[in-house]
Amino acid sequence: MDKQHRICVFMLLAIFALAYGETVDSKWRAQIEEKFEETLWTIQNNKNRIEKQSEVFKKQTNDIQKQAVEIETLRQRVKALEEQSDNLEQQSGRLLNGSSKNGTVLLSMKRRQLYNKGFKNRFIRQVVSPRRNTPAAFYAYISSDFGRVGVNHVFRYDTVVTNQGNVYNKHTGAFTAPSNGLYAFCYTAFASGVHAAGETGDYGEVTVKLIHNGDYKGSIHVDTESEWDDDMSTGFAILMLEAGDVVLTKSKDAGQGSFQSSDKGRWSFSGFQIA
Repeated sequence: MDKQHRICVFMLLAIFALAYGETVDSKWRAQIEEKFEETLWTIQNNKNRIEKQSEVFKKQTNDIQKQAVEIETLRQRVKALEEQSDNLEQQSGRLLNGSSKNGTVLLSMKRRQLYNKGFKNRFIRQVVSPRRNTPAAFYAYISSDFGRVGVNHVFRYDTVVTNQGNVYNKHTGAFTAPSNGLYAFCYTAFASGVHAAGETGDYGEVTVKLIHNGDYKGSIHVDTESEWDDDMSTGFAILMLEAGDVVLTKSKDAGQGSFQSSDKGRWSFSGFQIA
């Protein structure tokens, strides 16, 4: 009986040990799997971060390579400009040697050579550096003599010499500001002491107003009282404008007689952006 009892106890202990071992092994396996998953997540996260950093480094490398190409191109341009400048200086030197008998030419060439030496680097910098937007500017004049000027007559300067930025319209006689800024304007009138445009009676007389968006900003007056008594006047104004503002010239009252615009003197209107 004791022997059987010992066998039973041994079997119970074995069963208990086996059950306990499986429980411990299951908990250990779960912990190992959890740690393994955490390690995999960390590795994947690090991999993603490294890939992103690699993309950034690749882009930066491409940018650096592009900048290196641009720098080399600029260096080649500077070198070419310097060679052209040196060739011009050599040619100037040969002209100086061959023109020593002409004092005027010699002095002029020496001055030009000195100017070129001082201007050389600045010229190269201007060519290499980005170009800035050119400020607006215009100059126009009336092409021929005229008469019959009515009240609030808008003067149209039909011959356009300069129109940087396409800011002046010869059909309307108006300047339109392309951007906010400070602008300068000059306008000239010429009254004739003869009946240049075929009128009879009084000789030329008129008041010309400078108009900004319909508002008066200045005026000039020309008046001739007798034959051959021509009269010319010029006005100047500096105005602060906003983009889209319009500036033009018009008569105050009805004009008298004829007005000249020829090689002897021109009706003109001009302006440019200061800042």
